[in-house]
Amino acid sequence: MAIAVSIIGLISGFFIKKTISANRAMRLQITKNNIETVTMALASYVANERRLPRPAADKNGDENNASEQDLSNFVGHVPFNTLAIPAKTALDGEAKPLIYIVEPNLTSNFDAIYEGNLFSSSYFCYPIADPKISVSRLTNLPDIIAFAIDTADNFPNISDKITITASKNTVWVSRDMILMKYLKNPPCRAQMPPKSDDLGF
Repeated sequence: MAIAVSIIGLISGFFIKKTISANRAMRLQITKNNIETVTMALASYVANERRLPRPAADKNGDENNASEQDLSNFVGHVPFNTLAIPAKTALDGEAKPLIYIVEPNLTSNFDAIYEGNLFSSSYFCYPIADPKISVSRLTNLPDIIAFAIDTADNFPNISDKITITASKNTVWVSRDMILMKYLKNPPCRAQMPPKSDDLGF
C-alpha cells in the first residue's frame, strides 16, 4: 500500500510540474502575441496619423496629452483605445498591463513625416539631435528607438532620460524596423533627410 501511494505521489508530482510548465509557456506566448499585435498597431498608427501616439496615463487606453516637458508622460500603458485594438491586447499573459515607452521627438510634428498626402519616410528619418530614450546593456543599438514595449515588472528609470534595461520580454522597435518590417519602406540610411532645420526634430 505504501509503495502504491508513493508511486501515485510521484506520478501526481510529475503531472503537476508539467501543468505548471505548460501554463508558464502559455502565459509567455500570450505576452509575445500581444506585444506583436500592439507593435503592428503602432506602426499602422504612424502611417495613418503621421506620428507615434503617447502612452495612456492609466488603464483607460486613451493617449495622454499632458506636458511635453515631463518625461514620465512618455512611459505608461498601451493606448489601446487610440490604437483601436481590444483592451485585452494591452495586457501580458498574467493580465498585467504592458508598458509602452516612446521617443518624445516622434510623438509630435504631425505633418513632418508626410509630403503632401503621401507618407515620406525621409521625413520620419530626420536626425534627432537629443533623443530621450537611453538603453542599458544593449549592443548594436539601432538608429533611434522609436518605442519599446515590456511587462509591468520592468518599468524603466526616468531622470533626464528614459533609461530602459533589457528583460526577456522587452521588444525594441527602431524607426528602421517600423519602416522595413511593418510599412515595407527602405531603411532610414537609404533616405535623404530634408534640408530644412525648422521641422522641430
